[in-house]
Amino acid sequence: MPTIGIGPRAVELPYSAAVVPGRVLAEKYRLDEVIGEGSMGIVWRATQLGLGRAVAVKVLHGALARREDTRARFVREARVAAALRHPAVVAVLDFGETDGALYLVMELLVGQTLRGHMAEERLPIAEAARIAVDVATALVAAHQIHLVHRDLKPENIFLETSEDGYRVRVVDFGLAFISAPPGETHGSLGRMTEEGILGGTPLYMSPEQTRALEVGPESDVYALGCVFYELVLGRPPFGGAIAELLTRHAYAAPIPLRKLAPDLAIDPLVDELVLAMLAKSPAARPLPQHIVDVLGPIAAGAGAGGRSRSNEGRAERMVGLVPPPAPEPVLGRAPTLAQEATIVAWIGAADEALALGLAVNGFEALPSDGPTVGRVVFAPGASLETLAALVAAGRPVVTDVPSGDLDGITARLRAGVAEVVSRPVRPEELARKLLRALRRRPT
Repeated sequence: MPTIGIGPRAVELPYSAAVVPGRVLAEKYRLDEVIGEGSMGIVWRATQLGLGRAVAVKVLHGALARREDTRARFVREARVAAALRHPAVVAVLDFGETDGALYLVMELLVGQTLRGHMAEERLPIAEAARIAVDVATALVAAHQIHLVHRDLKPENIFLETSEDGYRVRVVDFGLAFISAPPGETHGSLGRMTEEGILGGTPLYMSPEQTRALEVGPESDVYALGCVFYELVLGRPPFGGAIAELLTRHAYAAPIPLRKLAPDLAIDPLVDELVLAMLAKSPAARPLPQHIVDVLGPIAAGAGAGGRSRSNEGRAERMVGLVPPPAPEPVLGRAPTLAQEATIVAWIGAADEALALGLAVNGFEALPSDGPTVGRVVFAPGASLETLAALVAAGRPVVTDVPSGDLDGITARLRAGVAEVVSRPVRPEELARKLLRALRRRPT
C-alpha cells in the first residue's frame, strides 16, 4: 500500500494509489493535502476547480468502497446528510464516485477542534453549557430526519473562528448513520457493524453501542453527556483500558458532577440532566431539546439563580413549558402541564401522589379503585401482566423499577411501556417522563 506523511509520521493509505496529492476527482476536486483520517476514510484539503474554492473532501476507505451494501448505505446517507441544513452543522456540498473511489465534499473550516480548545483542562460552566446547547440544537435538526451522528466527541466538534470568538460546528455528519423510523427496520441495507459504522469512540460510546445493539438518536445524547461531563470536570465520566471502559459504560453509574467538583456550585438541575443523559437505558435519556431548555439559561449567562430549589413548580421548569403553579394548589384541580396534557391517571393512593409533589405540579391523582382517565397512566410497582393490559388499552404507560435494575427496565420496555423511571422516584424526573410519553404517543 502507498504511504503519505502527515506531520512527523507516515500513514499507510488503505485505498487506491490513484488517490494521492494532485489527483483530481470527477474533474472537479483537486486533492491538495491530507488533513485528517478516521475509521471511515481520509479527509483532504482540496480545491474545487472552476470556482477556486477550498473544500474538504472525505474519500471512503477502499475496503468499504468495494462492498455493495456499504456503497448503498453511503449513497443513501450522503443524500440525507446533504439535506441537513443547520448553522451548527458542517454542510455537505457534493458526493459521488470516480474510478472506484467514493467521496464526500464538505465545507472547509478554519479554527480548531474542541479537543484542541480544551487542552485537557475543564472549561467554565457557562462556556461548557454554550457548546452543549449548540451541539444539542444540531442534534434536534438531525434527529428529525433520523440522522444519527454515532461518534460525537471533542474531535468532531469544531470551533470555527469568527469575529466574536468562535462558532460551534458539528463535523463528520457526512458519514453518519440513519436510524430506522419508529416501527420500521433497516431492511436489506443492514447494520454493517463489522465496518465500524456503528462503532464510535470508546470514551464516548453509549451502552447500546458497547453491546453492538441498534443505534438511535439516544446514543448521540449519551455521547453529548460524556462530552459535557468532560468539559466541566476535565475528564470523561469513565476511563480505563478498552474492555474495562466499555464495561463501565454498560454497567457503572457515573459519579455526579457536584460530588466531584463541589467548588463549582453546579446547579442540581444540571447534575440531574447530565445523569439522565448518561442513563444506561436509551429510553431514560432526555430529548436534545430538553438539553437546550435546561442549559440555555446558563449558556446565556443567566445561571440558575432564579430557579426554585423546592419541588413546587420544579418539574414544570424542568420541561420548560408552563409557569409556576398557583400558591395554594388543590388536589384534583385542572391540570396545567400544557394544552396537550389533560389528566395523568395515577394507579395508587392519592397520598402517595401528594408525597411526591405531583398534585402541586398540575397532575391529578386517582385512588387505585378509580377510573384511569386521561392520556398517560403512571403505574408504579405494577406487574408485567398489568402493564401489558394497560398498554393494550391504548394509553401511554409509565412505570418504575428500582435504581440500577437494567433487566427490569428491559422487561417493561418489552411489555410496551412508554417510559421507565427509577425508584426512589423524583417528581421532576417523573414529570419529564410523563411529558415525553405524551409527546411520543401516536396521533
